[in-house]
Amino acid sequence: MDTPFDVTAWRPTRVPKPGDLELSDNDITSLGLQLQDQTNAIHAHAYDPNTWLQRAKTLKELRYPELALGDAHKASALCRKHLNRLDDGTKIFWRLGHRMGFWMLDPDEPRDEEQNDMLEQYLVRLQSRAHQVEVNCMYFFPEHEEGRFRRRAYPWIHESHRQRSDNLLDLLSQEFADNIANHEDDERPHCVVRRHAFGQSDNGKDTRDVLGVFAAKGIDAGEEILVDKTRTWGCNGPGRNVDMRNLFGGKGCGDPIHPNDESDDANLDLRWIRDDAGKQAATTLLNCRLLLCCIQDSVEHPLDHPLIARLTPTYREDKMNVYSLLHDFTLPNQALQRFGIDIFANHNFDTWVLFTIQARVLNNSCGDPIAECLNPLFCLFNHSCEPNVLWTTAEDHRTIRVRAARNLQQGEQLFVEYDGFMSDQPLATRRKRMMQWLDGPCQCSRCAREEKEIQRQRKEKRDSVSEVETREWDIPNHAKVVLPEDLLVPLKN
Repeated sequence: MDTPFDVTAWRPTRVPKPGDLELSDNDITSLGLQLQDQTNAIHAHAYDPNTWLQRAKTLKELRYPELALGDAHKASALCRKHLNRLDDGTKIFWRLGHRMGFWMLDPDEPRDEEQNDMLEQYLVRLQSRAHQVEVNCMYFFPEHEEGRFRRRAYPWIHESHRQRSDNLLDLLSQEFADNIANHEDDERPHCVVRRHAFGQSDNGKDTRDVLGVFAAKGIDAGEEILVDKTRTWGCNGPGRNVDMRNLFGGKGCGDPIHPNDESDDANLDLRWIRDDAGKQAATTLLNCRLLLCCIQDSVEHPLDHPLIARLTPTYREDKMNVYSLLHDFTLPNQALQRFGIDIFANHNFDTWVLFTIQARVLNNSCGDPIAECLNPLFCLFNHSCEPNVLWTTAEDHRTIRVRAARNLQQGEQLFVEYDGFMSDQPLATRRKRMMQWLDGPCQCSRCAREEKEIQRQRKEKRDSVSEVETREWDIPNHAKVVLPEDLLVPLKN
């Protein structure tokens, strides 16, 4: 946000409303420059709630409600933090420093009640305005603290975060080579990652970033190809109601140690997230674990982490999404603070970064009614409705095993079926289901074959109807009736 962005790349996430005025290129350019200035002001004065509030208003005008809510939420949090310090109940005099960036402690000076009252009134008014922006960005408020939006690629995202590098591809192929599924007597890996997975486009479209998993050698039917255990996963907690996201009578995951791992430090107990998020905790925990990996691996920017950089999102034009104040703002920010991140001063974990990560996770994670996980190698396989490899999930909800469905030749691309429950469904139903992962209708070999057959049947039906409509009927002469002339009545004009 601190650099200018191309006006042609601006694509708002807010759902259009009746009466919306169209923003001109000049409007967008002006708001973009304003956004840049306000972002630089936040960098300089990270703890001034007014800087966050002003940027929230600009983001709202640019029609990014989820980002406006994120900034307004931080403005509210800073106001509460400052108000709590003013009202800490002690007789020690606290003075709020320049642009609210620090507190000064002066125990020898008496408390200036008038100055404190003025500061308190200012913070209360500022908090009220920030809360109003939050409310305006939540479509379902007050029934639910939620809003709706369409996921989009933000125009200011750096080019290096849009494409997979050659170094990343080398790392992915090495991960396949190191996978424990490889036979000890054969040093060759089962799989390798390649670009241009479906060939290079004839119309000039760049397919370099279209990745696929290919057999690095001949593989026999039934042979295990991959055992993929993930670091990034989450499970549902207890909830009030029993639904498909929460089995076991509303108690959620039955494993007493979950959502922690045996290797986790004691100070990284994540059960508080599961308790707060309840029966919808799996996705929130997965996202928090992914952020934790970035911190543990000392990656400066989350989008540079190999676990995130390998993922590609799908931004559907017609897909409506819902964001939650609790799940998408409050809990992730609280988790980051517990992980040691200053969410106000460290802008690598800004709200737009979190939503960019979410878009990638949403398109690559898998799970069951209890848990959701992001398996780092399995997520690289492309889909087919007649897959040549099969996959199963282990009881720990975190491990996926992949084996060959038939004999595979070296160089053959490996496909999995994303949703095996749709295997027996007709073409239209399968394609509708796959739209949540694919940019368009599924074009796998089975879908292409069935579509061609449907088109053939429709053509035969059209030809048959056309033949009936255009056929000339020969009426025998003896069947013709000649009417007397006095019975013939002229037609009226």
